[in-house]
Amino acid sequence: MLRHYDRLGVVRPSERSAAGYREYSQADMWRLLRAEGLRSLGLGLQEVRRTLDEEGDDPGPLLDELIERAQEQLAHQRDLLARLEQLAAAGPADWTEALDLVQLMKRLGAPKPESRYRAAIAAAPGASSSAAGAADATASVVGALLAEPEPEVASALRWALLRGDERGILAAVERLDRALGDPDPAVRERAVRALSEIPAADATPPLLRALADPDPETRGLAALALGTRGGRAALAAVPALIEQIADGRRDVAAAEALGSAAAASAAPDTVERVVHALAARADAFGAASAERQRIAQALAELPAAQTGPLLDRLAEDADRDVARIAAYVRSLAV
Repeated sequence: MLRHYDRLGVVRPSERSAAGYREYSQADMWRLLRAEGLRSLGLGLQEVRRTLDEEGDDPGPLLDELIERAQEQLAHQRDLLARLEQLAAAGPADWTEALDLVQLMKRLGAPKPESRYRAAIAAAPGASSSAAGAADATASVVGALLAEPEPEVASALRWALLRGDERGILAAVERLDRALGDPDPAVRERAVRALSEIPAADATPPLLRALADPDPETRGLAALALGTRGGRAALAAVPALIEQIADGRRDVAAAEALGSAAAASAAPDTVERVVHALAARADAFGAASAERQRIAQALAELPAAQTGPLLDRLAEDADRDVARIAAYVRSLAV
């Protein structure tokens, strides 16, 4: 190693003995220790030599450069890991099929959105340019969907996913369910968007789990999907739907889903419970005027027989806009 360092000029001995042996001084040894330290940070030997020759008092610029390099390498390794996991999940039967899937993944990960869009359309079962069978391509499509930032491309990927057979859709649901545990809220949101478009009952349990997501956008999307599915799943979504109505996030869609959830329930007291929850939110300390307005508007989606008392109270609200909206909604039932 010392001879190699000598040839490259990384660490050269200060002197040589009469017999030609290298003799290293204390300064040489300190340079050797610094060289080894720099190598442990990922520098090549030529970079180590240049750094030692130009060594200044401030290590900040070099450390910033090394951090940026490490982040690029980490991103590359994560991308490679994702591709390997997608390929393993697809379960290719042989290397020909595996390489076909690799080509599909490359197209789905193309730099240009329009190229990814075309690849998504081609990945649908029955498309003439599909590189692999529907079941084998499912993992690639789901993996691309979870990473896709462009709404139009993501929509095309969801379309391709829904054209798969029952086995492919079931595999997609399992993969999307696992994605709900991803630390990135954007990934979890994309998973819920895809699950909400899958009509199969297998998509309902993951959507129910998404109601507990810490990200309000993710649990809100799950609630909108569950509100139209009826039964206990719809009732479980009621608190998250009311949250969206009060906060003004998709409040119109949330009110419609709330009405669907109440109408689809077989329990006789469902509407009463929903109205009680809306009243509690309207009466909550600090509830803003805009929040009470949206609650009054949402009551139009529920049966008038159960909403009357709450509308009567809101029609007497101190805020004129709240009172006007409540009175109008109440008049619709006359």
